[in-house]
Amino acid sequence: MNLTPQAQAVMLLTVSFGKSESHDGKPFSNSEWAKFAIWLKDHGLEPAVLLKGDLDSLLAGWVDRTVSIARIRALLGRGAALGLALEKWQRAGLWVLTRSDQEYPERLKRRLRSESPAVLFGCGNKALLNTGGIAVVGSRDADEEDLSYTERLGAEAAAQGYSLVSGGARGVDQSAMLGALVRQGTAVGVLADSLLRSATSSKYRKHIMSGDLALISPFNPEAGFNVGHAMSRNRYIYCLADAAVVISSTRDKGGTWNGAIEDIRAGWVPLWVKPSNGRNSGNRELAQLGANWLPEDLASLSKLFGETHSAPSRILSNELPLLARDDERQAGSENERKTEPSPITESQPSSEPSVGAIVIPGVSAPESSALFDLGFYTIFLARFFELTSGAPMTVEDIAERLELEKAQVNAWLKKAGDEGKVSKLTKPVRYQGNHKGQAQAALFER
Repeated sequence: MNLTPQAQAVMLLTVSFGKSESHDGKPFSNSEWAKFAIWLKDHGLEPAVLLKGDLDSLLAGWVDRTVSIARIRALLGRGAALGLALEKWQRAGLWVLTRSDQEYPERLKRRLRSESPAVLFGCGNKALLNTGGIAVVGSRDADEEDLSYTERLGAEAAAQGYSLVSGGARGVDQSAMLGALVRQGTAVGVLADSLLRSATSSKYRKHIMSGDLALISPFNPEAGFNVGHAMSRNRYIYCLADAAVVISSTRDKGGTWNGAIEDIRAGWVPLWVKPSNGRNSGNRELAQLGANWLPEDLASLSKLFGETHSAPSRILSNELPLLARDDERQAGSENERKTEPSPITESQPSSEPSVGAIVIPGVSAPESSALFDLGFYTIFLARFFELTSGAPMTVEDIAERLELEKAQVNAWLKKAGDEGKVSKLTKPVRYQGNHKGQAQAALFER
């Protein structure tokens, strides 16, 4: 396994090699690494330079209560342990990805930003990490009815051409993945432990060899079960997918519940829950908190993706949340004319609403269909006015909501400021649109 110096440095700083480690030898947590990586970037440094340079000189301006230079030096001194581990993992067919690698899952970086894992270990088809699909999660102790249903859901996903994303644990996770794989579908398993053992397991090996399966883990491939790891990997399952289904959950308990709550709050992907009459089921509570009830008919799973997957401009709408979608539209005034949008690929307006049609709040269908005659800056302005109609927002919040790079948001805000369309507030720095009504109307002047 040939790693670049960059990848070697990242692994030395962030990966546990399974030995008992003192505080000075404890690998960085995800948040510690994110903070350190940002500092390095701000000072024009890359992790690779730490392998050969004078640490005291390179890190002269680094001050942190928990991440000392002594700790960094101890971690970087584990080269021999890294070499032995890599040799063992390579023999088992494992590979390693860091954030700088081209094959690293784009969805993780886009949705989690600095909180995405610094390192991913894996085996199987790397390309599957960027295909999206349907995440299916649920209890390890689900009953036979739920397990049977989950297998059918996995099989339907495969039959309809969608990849399956799950956690690989016994119960719902394995049923979903194997249900898809048996039907010659594809799957991604995000494991909390024992990647090395799973990679050589008979139930997965043939699917790995055929290119239909990828197993990944942000943790040491030889690590055993750890509750904290199991809880923290749930967000990666959601963020690798385009929609998520909760088969079974228990209110206020376990990783399934916590992961679903986190997705509802963050809004990574549409969340669906299977109807359940179980006394201890938390699915009804999840629906009350914002999840959707899973339709009885599984024959058209495209409905699970909402407008992202059914929109004619699939790639554009999936990658640019700055294009407002039907279900995000805010209710206008009582006197406002409410005209349904027409599909962007239709030349004639339809009398029926198009699932997935992209609209700007408060703008009629003919105006909405003209969106793609406009530049992205103009579309950004419309979304910005909508987002800040109630209160100003920081650059970071705007970038996160629209899933844009911070530098791009700054550039567009500066341009809008020069045009007098944006107010800048201080302490802290926030932005809000000026004259929303006039600005939106001006977008479509002929």
